[in-house]
Amino acid sequence: MKGAISMDIEVKQLSVTFPSSTGYVRVLRDVSLLFHEGKITALVGESGSGKSILGTAIMRLLPENAKMTGSISYDGKELLQISEKEMNEIRGNRIGWIAQDPISAMDPLMRVGRQVTEVLRKRLGWGKEKSRKSALAQLEKYGLADPIRVYSSHPHQLSGGMAQRVMAAMMTLPSPEWLIADEPTKGLDPLVRKQVADMFLQIKMAGRGMLLITHDLALAERLADRVVVLYAGEILEQGSVADIFKNPQHPYTRGLLAAAPSRGLHPIPGNPPDLSHLEDGCIFRKRCALCGKGCEKRQTMRKVGEVHFVKCGVMSD
Repeated sequence: MKGAISMDIEVKQLSVTFPSSTGYVRVLRDVSLLFHEGKITALVGESGSGKSILGTAIMRLLPENAKMTGSISYDGKELLQISEKEMNEIRGNRIGWIAQDPISAMDPLMRVGRQVTEVLRKRLGWGKEKSRKSALAQLEKYGLADPIRVYSSHPHQLSGGMAQRVMAAMMTLPSPEWLIADEPTKGLDPLVRKQVADMFLQIKMAGRGMLLITHDLALAERLADRVVVLYAGEILEQGSVADIFKNPQHPYTRGLLAAAPSRGLHPIPGNPPDLSHLEDGCIFRKRCALCGKGCEKRQTMRKVGEVHFVKCGVMSD
């Protein structure tokens, strides 16, 4: 008897390159990760670290001029090799995508209700009235106090928090196994951020796997089961929430945490490297106070705990 196929998402040696006026820019380099079904993995790092690129690559929504090498597998399928038709069946139905700017992601000329019910009518073949009732119930479930008004509104009439809730309601209607949320609390005030965090906690309790792309370290600490730290297209550290927030090993992770508002807003000196002209050695060494001779060589990931890995020879020796 064959075992059940895992619904994990596995990324192996994924690299993403874009052409530019200064040469080819490799925005992700040899990224390997296993995203476990039913768990939340948070991707954290500065702007330009490659967080959103990774999420977009999994959804296969990168621009046509992007070159991808490596492997992304899900449910026994190689996502970089299947047809666009097959990928469209996975998007939304199996893996939901909550965009960084939900208002822009919606059709500005179409009322919210029609956009929500379209998911049910096209993908599940439901009738108009059944879809309407389900959509209204879903909007209310996701904390929209006046679902009828929201249902009848156009996207531009929604606040940022309301738009996030609408998008989450829409993307979870087909009951996908996975959600990828790109900066879901960006630009929201503290109260609305808390409300959106509560919504994602609800999604987590429903047992869905989630890839949470965020600058919001407090959100990652509250929701995630595992945290992955990216810098300039490379994974520098990964581990449990306790590993990363209580026992960070990489100097970059420590700097990232120290730069958080809740920890004193101590910025990391220097700037990220030019991805079109990378030097050999540790990707972080030009900004690292602990940089030594060993850092001139390219670093490999080392195991420092049960599920804790770090790409730093100085800290893991």
